[in-house]
Amino acid sequence: MKYIFLIPTLFFLQSVFCQDSTGCSEVSIHFAQTYAKFNYSTTDGLTDENLKSDIKSSYGINYSKTFSNGIFIRPELGYSNLGATSILNDQKLDWSLHYVNLSFGGGYQLSLGKLNPHIGTSIYASYLYKASQSVGVYYYDLLESKTLKKSDFGITSFVGVKYAINDNIGLLLESRYLIGLNQLEINEEGDTEELYNRALSFHFGISVSLNK
Repeated sequence: MKYIFLIPTLFFLQSVFCQDSTGCSEVSIHFAQTYAKFNYSTTDGLTDENLKSDIKSSYGINYSKTFSNGIFIRPELGYSNLGATSILNDQKLDWSLHYVNLSFGGGYQLSLGKLNPHIGTSIYASYLYKASQSVGVYYYDLLESKTLKKSDFGITSFVGVKYAINDNIGLLLESRYLIGLNQLEINEEGDTEELYNRALSFHFGISVSLNK
């Protein structure tokens, strides 16, 4: 059910961008395995050595326009599940944060026959619509308890490659590293704990040419 929004978005992007008299580039749909973690420090500035990355999932759709000099721009709409795991008194702690993301970025792409490697960076803004913490068998709603902020923003760097199956279809492989810049915790007065999103993700997808 959560993938349904990708289908109408694909048709919307095609109808909008194909009106450009210079022609269209491509729309890509991707799925990712995400190794999510927090950058956390206590009021005393200490870090939690027990915090570990957790394997989550992400997916999204983007439009990319590549110019003749290899420079490209890329807006994207996506979903990401971030968080982390830890151990406290022999109990497993698990955080699961569900975001809707908007990002805009760009980079440089080489054309090497059927292979098109690329590198770039983007800025993003995210809305947190669901957040939970599990401590052993106990479950806590972090939005209901007003523990976390409902927004995040930051930067993402990425490197990847596209393999052209034919003139219209390509396969994508991309790695990304996300750095959240918004302090996520809602602290009480005098509390200076800091919590930031971090994530390394590996994306697999398909691109569809929008050229006339």
